[in-house]
Amino acid sequence: MGMKNKATGTHITSSGEVKEMIFSKKMVTLKEMQECVGGYIEFVWLKDNKILVVNEDGKIQGLPDNPIATQIIREQGISDHIVGNALLIDLKYVD
Repeated sequence: MGMKNKATGTHITSSGEVKEMIFSKKMVTLKEMQECVGGYIEFVWLKDNKILVVNEDGKIQGLPDNPIATQIIREQGISDHIVGNALLIDLKYVD
C-alpha cells in the first residue's frame, strides 16, 4: 500500500512541535485521533474542508495553551483558544 492510500495530518503539540503524521489507513481512526490529543476528541470546523481535532476535556484538565493551534483558529475568525495537543486533518480522512 503506497503513501497515497494513507491519511495524513499535522500534529501540533502545546510545546510548539509541529510534526507531519502518516496514519495506518485511508481514514484516521478514532483511536489515532484520541492518541494524538490524549483523550476524548472534539472537532473545531475550519474553512477549506479541514478540521482541528482537540482534547474535549483539555480546559477542564488544565492542559497547557497551544499557541500554534490557537493562531490557526483565530486566523479563521474563531475567538476561542486551544489547549493541549491538536491534530489538523482534512475532512476527507474522517468517516
